[in-house]
Parts: sequence; C-alpha cells; structure tokens
Amino acid sequence: MANVDTVKAITDNLEVVLRGEGIKFSRKVYEDEKSIPASLIPFGRIFYRGESFEHTNGQKPGYVEIEYLASVVLREKDAADLIRRQQEWVHRIREALTVDALNTGELAASKYVSRVDTTGVDMERRDTLAFVNCKITVRYREL
Repeated sequence: MANVDTVKAITDNLEVVLRGEGIKFSRKVYEDEKSIPASLIPFGRIFYRGESFEHTNGQKPGYVEIEYLASVVLREKDAADLIRRQQEWVHRIREALTVDALNTGELAASKYVSRVDTTGVDMERRDTLAFVNCKITVRYREL
C-alpha cells in the first residue's frame, strides 16, 4: 500500500468512526450551512489540513503526522441545550477516535496508525447553528 493509499484509508476510517457515533455525512457541498436539511443534523465534515514528514536519511521507515479538522454542525434553539450538545460531541469524538478504531478496514493487517490526538477544539455559533471543530492529528508509519 502506497503512502497516499494509507492517507486515503485513514480519512475513510475517520468518517466511518464518526458515522458510528451518529454524525451524518453527505457528498453534497452546502455553501450556506443554514440550508443543511434537519435530517442531516448532526452534520459532519472532514477537512485534510496537511502532513508533517519525518526525515529518515535512508534509515528505517519514518512517521508522518496528518492534520485533520473534523467539524460537526449542530442545531438547537435553546442556548443552554446547544452548549451541552457541543460539550457532548467534543467528548464523544475524542473518545471514539483511537488507534484501534483507525486501524480497521484496509489498515487492519498493517496497523500503520500509531497515534491519534485531538489537539484542540474550537466552537463557533451562528444563530441557531453551532460548529464543533476538532483538530485531529494522526501519526502513521511510512512504507
């Protein structure tokens, strides 16, 4: 498996894990979040933010860290309920994203993923919509 295939598999596994938590995804792009149908809430998006490469100088395979932003869109009318939902999703995502959870599917045999960190969370609010933005770093072994 080429390194780019490993990255694709990790990205796919991120979505699978978050779907398992009840987050819905769509291939459709919503330019205005207010147009996201209620049936898709909580609505998830995964953004690939880049990679940091370890220099090995011809030694054993190195490690790469991939940065992702996993965003969850929530909708609540009551401000207190919205805050509680944000808090709930932060911890659900953090607890669900583990090394074992990402080393499934195409990565089950190789177990390339060696670390998963939720490195930070930002909240954003617009009207009745809230955005939980989790910064995630995944470390994997290069070929």
